[in-house]
Formats: sequence, C-alpha cells, structure tokens
Amino acid sequence: MTNNILNNFIGPKAENIKYLKKLLDEVIDDHAAWRKSFYEDDPALIKTPAIYNRNLENELKKFMKRIHSNLPFHHPRYAAQMLKDPAIPTILGYLALMMSNPNNHAYEGGPVTTEMEMEVIDTLLKMTGYKKGWGHLASGGSLANMEALWAARDFYPEGSVFFSEVSHYSWKRICSILRIKNFEEIQVDARFRIDLNHLEKKLKKKRTMFVAANFGSTGTGSVDSITDLLYLKEKYGFHLHLDAAYGGFARSVILDKSFNIIPKKNVKEIDNYIYEQLKAIEKSDSLTIDPHKLGLISYGAGAVLYKNEKLKDMILNTAPYTYHKLDKPNIGMFSLEGSRPGAMAAACYLTYKVIPPHSGGLGKIIFSSISSSKKFYQLAATSPYLLNLNQPDLDINCFYVHTDESTVKAVNTNTELLYNHLSVETKNPEFILSKFVLPPSLVKRILPDYTNAQNANLSVMRIVFMKHWSSLRNFYYVRELIKTLNRLLQK
Repeated sequence: MTNNILNNFIGPKAENIKYLKKLLDEVIDDHAAWRKSFYEDDPALIKTPAIYNRNLENELKKFMKRIHSNLPFHHPRYAAQMLKDPAIPTILGYLALMMSNPNNHAYEGGPVTTEMEMEVIDTLLKMTGYKKGWGHLASGGSLANMEALWAARDFYPEGSVFFSEVSHYSWKRICSILRIKNFEEIQVDARFRIDLNHLEKKLKKKRTMFVAANFGSTGTGSVDSITDLLYLKEKYGFHLHLDAAYGGFARSVILDKSFNIIPKKNVKEIDNYIYEQLKAIEKSDSLTIDPHKLGLISYGAGAVLYKNEKLKDMILNTAPYTYHKLDKPNIGMFSLEGSRPGAMAAACYLTYKVIPPHSGGLGKIIFSSISSSKKFYQLAATSPYLLNLNQPDLDINCFYVHTDESTVKAVNTNTELLYNHLSVETKNPEFILSKFVLPPSLVKRILPDYTNAQNANLSVMRIVFMKHWSSLRNFYYVRELIKTLNRLLQK
C-alpha cells in the first residue's frame, strides 16, 4: 500500500498524530469563525472566556487515566473482535459536525448532513451495483436488518423466514420483536455456508417470504453462495436479503474507479468463488452493510439499502411537529430510528470522498486484510501444532491445536491453554485473540471424525484480520503471531 493510503490513519504508533493535530486545529478554527458569522450585532453572553476550569480539568485527568485501561483496538496485535482504527477523515468529519450537532431525522434538523447522507447512500448503491434503490444510514447492522425484515413483512404475502445457523444472533431476536413465528435456522456446510439442499427441502414444503444470506458471517466471515440462492429465488419467489454488515465493502476490491466490475483476469488474487459472489451482490433485493466494520468508519454506522423503493413506504411515519419541508428528503419518515447523528453522515461522506469504495481506494485496504488472512492460513497449514478449522472466505480465521487424540475434549483443553495466554483476560498478552464456540450438532458436520462423548460445545481460536497493518513488512505481524503460537505449543 502507498503512503497516500496509509497516511489516512493515525497509525499503530501514532505516526500521523502531528498531521491530525494540524487538521483538528483547522476544523476547530473554521467552526469558531462559522459561529461568529451569525447575528454579529448580538452581544456576547460569556463575558470572560474560560482560561481555567478546575473541576473540568481535574475530571478530565481522571477520565484520561481511566481510558488508558482500554484495550489497544488500534494495533495489529489486537485481532479478537471486529474493531478497526477509524480513518482520519472519519475523525475530522465527525468532529466538524458534532460541534453543531445536526439531527438527520428531518431535513430541517440537518440540511447539510441529510444531503451528505443521501450522497453516501448513492455511493453505496453504486458500490453494491444497485442501479436503482433507496436506503439510509443506521446505528448498526442489527437495526438495519430489523428494518429490512419489517418492510418485507408488510410488503409481501405472509410466508416463512429462513437464515443459517451461523447467522448473527440478532435474527432470532428480530423475528421475536416483529412477531414472526414462522422462522427457521438452516444448517451450514463445512465452510459455514448455508446448506442449499437443506434450504430447498424447506422451500418445497413452506411458502417463503424472506431468506437472509450471509456475506461475512460474524463467526468465521463465511460467504453464502449468492449465485445459487438467486437460482432458488427465481424458482420459489422469495425476497433475498444479504446480511453484508461485515463483508459488503469487500465488493470494492473488484470495482474500478467508475464502479464497474473489473474482469476476473485482472483480480487474480481473489478466488473464483468469492469473485462470483461479489458480482452477484447487485442481484439481491435488499442488504445491510456496516460502514463501521470494513468501511473505515467509527461505531456506530450501519446502513440498509433497498432495490425496490416501494419497500420504504411500508415503514412510513410522520408527525405534526416535524417533516415540514416535504420537497426535501426527510429520512426519519422512512426509517425505524428517529433521531440520528448528522455527524456520522458527515464522517462517512468525507471518508468516502478521500478513500472511495473502489479498488483504487478502500479496495486496497480490504484486499490487504484478505491477504493477511490467506497468509495465516498458509502458514498455519505448515505448523506441526496448528490445524485450520476452515478455509476463510474473507479475513476471519479459525484454528485449533493438533492433538494425538481426535476428541472434542482434547481440542477444548488446548484452546483454553492458548486463550489463557492470548486473550483480553491475560495480563500483557503478546497478541489478543478470541474464541469461536460451536454447538454439538454443528461439530458433527464440521469435524465428523472427532468423538464427543460429553456432547459438548467445541471451542476454537478466532482471529479477525480486518486491520490492514498486518500485511505490511512482508506480513510481519502474521509471521510473529505464527511464531508465538508455535512457541507456546512446543512440547
């Protein structure tokens, strides 16, 4: 990656912090001038501007000391959860509008940031390949998924809802909230992708309204076969929603600067299956995508997109005290959430102006993360101690420790050993990883040769390589992680 990309981040060792301070001063000075430009003849209300506030400064010192106990989410040695260092444009965009605090529920509450949000959505529509459609930002993927199912529930004839057993935990809660009783989890195969045969058996028996496919499951980052699901959609006539909260931005890897798909021969590093699924995103009916995951934005920024704009009318609401400028976009009229920070829209807007979601910008960053995942998979395969649980689709890896006895109990024992050395519960760990826990029914399909006398859950180690730093210096941190794991597991 070039410095033009890397210099959009503070850096693991705060390498670009001086540049950020310079830009922060510009944002704050501009905001001060903007405030002073209104009603210049009015008297000042604060006669003696603050130069010292004992209470504030004392509490700030305590505050700063307390947050030092936070985990190093910014660093490549932290690879436990889906946490990424926000880009500098995100920080600047959010701060610039946070100081005036617009609310994007109605146009009059945030005219500039509402327009920015609509431009961000237009960019996301181009990135996903939706020629037409509508959408908006949300606080996160769970809420975006719930809104999509709510709209579909009220738009289509009644029918069943299906999603895979490794889908986000929120789907069952969403069905409960929406009073959808006819839902079912579908088995997955050894790659943690939805089992198409199992799904079709259900489709033959039940009228189906909605199928949610994963484009980056939260456990393993698995990508369901969108191409095959589209065939089933044509055959059985359901609404195909993509839960692409995690992996949706990976489509930027195969797009040129005009958001056209790059031929496969020019993106040889992406395997055929993932390339075809990235292409197929554009044929879905709706999708959830999170800028606060692979999209470089800080939490919380999700988004929901609908190909059919009529779906938004299913959740239309209004109020006598707002939404007065009807010739302008009033996003709150067509969203589950009411008040939403205009600052988040501004953060997305500025970030995608600086780092557009195509192969010349964001795509380079995401490709770097996918490359780190592939490198770990390759190196783990050469280790005498490690076994890959599955081949990753995106940038999340799961692995376990090789044992002489093929039992779930032995795997769990060794997983706990590693977790006790490399987790948030460890004092000064060399790396911070997480666990992925599989129920017994899934273990039988994923590791059929392993005995499970206690019918126990299986615990394996999990790594999220969403930070692009891991691929730098010839995959320095990936190699260091492999060295650390091999050392800890030496007999």
